[in-house]
Amino acid sequence: MTSELLSNLGLAQATVATLGTVMIIGLGFLHRPSRSALLWSLAFVLAMSSTWVSVTGAILSEETVRRAGLGLMLGAPALIWSGFRARRGVRAFPWVGGAQAVVTAVVFILVTDTAAYGLAFRLAFVASSVFAGLTVWELRLAADRLERLALPLTIVSAAFVALGVGTLVSGLAAPATIGDLALPRVLNSLGMLVFLVCATISLLYFTSVSPSGRRAASSWPHFVVTATDRLARARRLREQSWAVLTVQLDDPAQLRSAAGESGWLRLVSQFEGLVADTFPAEADLGREIGGRVVVVVSRPDAVLREHVRGLLRLVTELDVSDHIDIQLSASIGWVPAETADYDLTALIRDADAAAGEATRQGGDRWERVRP
Repeated sequence: MTSELLSNLGLAQATVATLGTVMIIGLGFLHRPSRSALLWSLAFVLAMSSTWVSVTGAILSEETVRRAGLGLMLGAPALIWSGFRARRGVRAFPWVGGAQAVVTAVVFILVTDTAAYGLAFRLAFVASSVFAGLTVWELRLAADRLERLALPLTIVSAAFVALGVGTLVSGLAAPATIGDLALPRVLNSLGMLVFLVCATISLLYFTSVSPSGRRAASSWPHFVVTATDRLARARRLREQSWAVLTVQLDDPAQLRSAAGESGWLRLVSQFEGLVADTFPAEADLGREIGGRVVVVVSRPDAVLREHVRGLLRLVTELDVSDHIDIQLSASIGWVPAETADYDLTALIRDADAAAGEATRQGGDRWERVRP
């Protein structure tokens, strides 16, 4: 009965891990590429591949293969933790997850004594749960820690820690039965299944917003499709309140050189957060390159002018002293949609040219193309 239950849980775990991998890569990393999304994608790839290895071992009655898959799987929480550190802009230590997966798999394969394997299994699970606990700590440091979609991962990570400690304590409390892993294996398999589901939900949210918790600019292909559709609909209805704006940091090459790659990424994140906060929630934001955001928005000229002025002021007031000693400024090109007959490509070209003209005039200003 127990073996049948474990087999069913293993197949369910493999299925969930596979679906989660597809969603994290397809809807997360490819939609908005970042280092954190890459590490989370790798965590799911590791969980998926190791789960299928473990299931294959169980089906073929190859205990060594099953143990190897189980050991590899326990490195996934460390990669999730590394992703949150990368998102926070600090050293991520991605090698820790890979090292833990390999070492755990090797130990599981080499330890043949039943009691010794029972102890190794419990210790390895506790070691993996440590990174689940560190993930909870990273979540507490995130600006969007109280968002509802962040809660599933927070709760399940805390439960992971409790389960790991409980598994070890129960074995140490009854040394004679430390090699009996029937119940721990069921609980751990069920726990990992729930962990993967909750991690998928929360990580899809975290890949869609910037580290500050603000709405993030869409990936360029997604933005182009959405914005083109909006402008086509506006053209049919002859709506004249639509505009396309290019918002770009002044002297991006100098900023990138002075701040370094890590500092530049943080500057870009803060800049994009300001753009997202300044314009209405229904505006479409697209990022093709770092330091430049294209905005498609429908607002009367007077209202949009206040948004533009406010954004320029906020950029100059942005405190980036931790990354760079240069004061930031931005230039904005503004083109009414009817100027180019609501054609997104032409509007972006004109908005880029207007933003470039604003930069040539000293930056920290906006240039509007007249209809």
